[in-house]
Amino acid sequence: MSKVLESLDLRTRLDNLYESLSDNNGMTKAIVEKYIGYIGVHPEYNILVGVCNEMKAYDWLAPVDEFIKESYKFAEDHQLSFAVLNTLESIRTSKDKASFQAAINALEEIKDLNEGDLSKEVPSKLKKHSWIPGVRQLVEFAEGLSKSNKTTDKRFSNSSPISPIMENENGETIFHVGRRVYAMNEDEEIRLVSNNEINENFAKLIQLSEKFTHSSEGLRMRTNNCVIDLVINEGEDTKVFVDSQEVKPSQLSAHLTATGKFRYGQYDTIKVLEHALNSSDNLYELDFVETIKSNVYEGVEVNLLKTANGVYVNKINPAMNENILIKPESAKDAVNLVQEFIDYDITNSVQDLLEGEAEEIALKAKAEKEIYERIDYIKDEISKLSELGMDDMEDIKEAKKILNDALEAQQAKLNSLFKSKSVTVHEASDADYVPGEIKMKTNGYAPGTKVQINAGQFTSGGGKDMIDVILPSNQIVQIQKKYIDATI
Repeated sequence: MSKVLESLDLRTRLDNLYESLSDNNGMTKAIVEKYIGYIGVHPEYNILVGVCNEMKAYDWLAPVDEFIKESYKFAEDHQLSFAVLNTLESIRTSKDKASFQAAINALEEIKDLNEGDLSKEVPSKLKKHSWIPGVRQLVEFAEGLSKSNKTTDKRFSNSSPISPIMENENGETIFHVGRRVYAMNEDEEIRLVSNNEINENFAKLIQLSEKFTHSSEGLRMRTNNCVIDLVINEGEDTKVFVDSQEVKPSQLSAHLTATGKFRYGQYDTIKVLEHALNSSDNLYELDFVETIKSNVYEGVEVNLLKTANGVYVNKINPAMNENILIKPESAKDAVNLVQEFIDYDITNSVQDLLEGEAEEIALKAKAEKEIYERIDYIKDEISKLSELGMDDMEDIKEAKKILNDALEAQQAKLNSLFKSKSVTVHEASDADYVPGEIKMKTNGYAPGTKVQINAGQFTSGGGKDMIDVILPSNQIVQIQKKYIDATI
């Protein structure tokens, strides 16, 4: 089963919908039961569409309405994955399937990729199979999605870099991005490589790779006079096309000079092409890297590296002698970092990571709210005991000790949420503090950082008044009320 169908888990969704309907909704339960019976017989995407269409007449029922909305959202978020699966099913069950085996293999190879990777891999892997019914439409659909994800801002251009790839003795993958060589380990952690870790051949391949960009069928070199494509098919010799006209590799030099595409003084470029013909199998598109180049400031670019270990941002600004690799703590931080550096929004590129972070933040906010509720309850119980005026009694001392231990335990949980060394839960005598967020950068903490806020000052102060705020480091600072978010 593909990953998208595992994630869909249609049987569980339909079973849950069936259980949520009352016996008074006999017709709707019968419809759901019918589609449960289709599982294993019909493609699950078709079942999902069918049950949603048939249940629309009953969307006045809350469980049905929720099911339809969630299903449409899931289908929209995975539209290319479903298109790949539907195309695969169509050609795999065709009477001519024996002739389509290469396309079937290509679809099987990529079917479990995420939406962003599929939008790149479908045109790259399947364009040569466009003669097969349904494949051309799939390629056009993927290309349309890919274009919609690219920027329309003329100040920038997007691409994926070409690089040689080598495995070192430690099992790390060595590659070249943004004039630097990096190594990535099995956990997909990335580090900078020193010069003595790469050999002469790899260095030559780097120089070669910088002359080319990726095309749907291989490598492309643009010159002032022509476009040269190297079409790479696995197991076959690399083909050469000059302005879409195929040229025999052995005749490339003569063709370029005879047609005036190159002058004799440009023979070094021809040598590069000849080298590329012999080395094309060693040059790869780094599909996990997105290069965003400024068309306004020469040499300024950002390389966005998405790995299982998170997002890495490579900032390059030759005028400032800057070429650094940064590992932001979150995808949201990566978005802010790139926005500040070149005024470019990478939200589309990291949308899947942002959604995951949003879900994690929501769960953390819920946990934080529950901790504060328990803290308030414990503090209230301690205050009640203090009001008795019997602090010298052993029973009262013991009860307070138990409550204070419980308070410290909740404080420890709060510390883990804030990821700080220490967060003090201040007693009522010091003023009540409530959870909130800062809306401006403060002492190195980014906007959106969770803090504790003096409730009394916040409720009585004006927008320009200074409010006491406890940072995750436990430092108390003063910030204008208008730069604080809190619900009291």
